[in-house]
Amino acid sequence: MSNLKANIKKRQNPDKGPRRPLLEVKEAIDKASPMPAYAQLADFLRSGISRGEYPPGSRLPAEATLAKAYGVSAMTARQAVSVLEENNLVRRVQGSGTYVRKVDVGTSNFDLESFARVFGDQDNLQVRIVKAEVKKGAGPEKEVLGLQAKDSVIMVERIISHQNEPFTLHVSFTTFDPTSPTVEAMLDTVVLTGLIFQEGYSNFKRGSLRLTPTLLEPREARLLELKQGEPVFKLDHLFYNFDDQPTAFGWFLISHEKMPLISKVGIWDD
Repeated sequence: MSNLKANIKKRQNPDKGPRRPLLEVKEAIDKASPMPAYAQLADFLRSGISRGEYPPGSRLPAEATLAKAYGVSAMTARQAVSVLEENNLVRRVQGSGTYVRKVDVGTSNFDLESFARVFGDQDNLQVRIVKAEVKKGAGPEKEVLGLQAKDSVIMVERIISHQNEPFTLHVSFTTFDPTSPTVEAMLDTVVLTGLIFQEGYSNFKRGSLRLTPTLLEPREARLLELKQGEPVFKLDHLFYNFDDQPTAFGWFLISHEKMPLISKVGIWDD
């Protein structure tokens, strides 16, 4: 009987010694900071993931636990976890918790950041048209544009330099129609590059880009001040009008050194 009473008393008064912290907190929310509390907490959790405190596949502390440990509301903790979810760092499992995602290399993307950055520096761009003509006869560009061999196209070839150094050779084709605003667009490098890197240009409904490797021919190498046969990137572009007809086609030739393809995977604190 005495043992039963002792067990009951132990359950009613567990751990008379020092309690274990609910969650080890290394950073504190700065309530005087202009950064919202949920953003600060999201950064703390992101850093913990990058340091390996929450390895891939592990479960994050419950939102209620985070809220109590960091002295924030449950809504703030939920917002912080939502930020990580939006960044594909964690995934919520209904009725189970929130888990750190494993690094998925297959979902990494290569962007054209260096290419866009150069074309955004309009003050240091120089454009020189080296060839412009109305082209007749058969050609692969007519097949892409859905034209007959007898149809004429406008071909424009230009060198685009950045800070007085050749950056890319651009070749473009469009249907020969002097009344079409597309012709003006193809002659205007600022408008044309805006089609690729900006939104809101109304003459085209949609477009596609394709990046392939190629070798420079003698004339191309001379214009770009590179060596004949040097490998470069060929960035094809094809734009459609609002009737869903292909209307502008062309490509950029650019050295891989001037347009490196870089993709980041995993957790980055920056």
